[in-house]
Amino acid sequence: MEFKRYLLVLTSETDQAILSTAVQLCKNSRAKLYVMFVIEPNRVSRLASLTHQKVKAIYDKTEENGWQLLYLVEDEAVENGIWTSLHLEEGNLLELTKRYAETYQIDALVIRKKDEAKNVFVSSSVPVIGL
Repeated sequence: MEFKRYLLVLTSETDQAILSTAVQLCKNSRAKLYVMFVIEPNRVSRLASLTHQKVKAIYDKTEENGWQLLYLVEDEAVENGIWTSLHLEEGNLLELTKRYAETYQIDALVIRKKDEAKNVFVSSSVPVIGL
């Protein structure tokens, strides 16, 4: 099976190391790279509560960090001749990932392996590449 559309799923917990790997994966397979950063409201609220900060301050910082990650991956993709589409969304990670996979006819997901990624592996309708 040939994959021509990858969706890289990013959250506030994502390590930047995954960005280069995802770009190289697309370069090697001459594929398009869709990149989605998800702001999870529950996580923002929990972090605000734990750190005694305002929810809006945490949300704004998370959004800023999300755009920084998106622009980093875009810069690297452009340098490597990879087509990209950047998306910043708010909501449930699993629901958004499923919707994007269907809407953009994604062939495979790229996600950072960690405990919470297990749900994505189990619920995805397309292959998941855990890095």
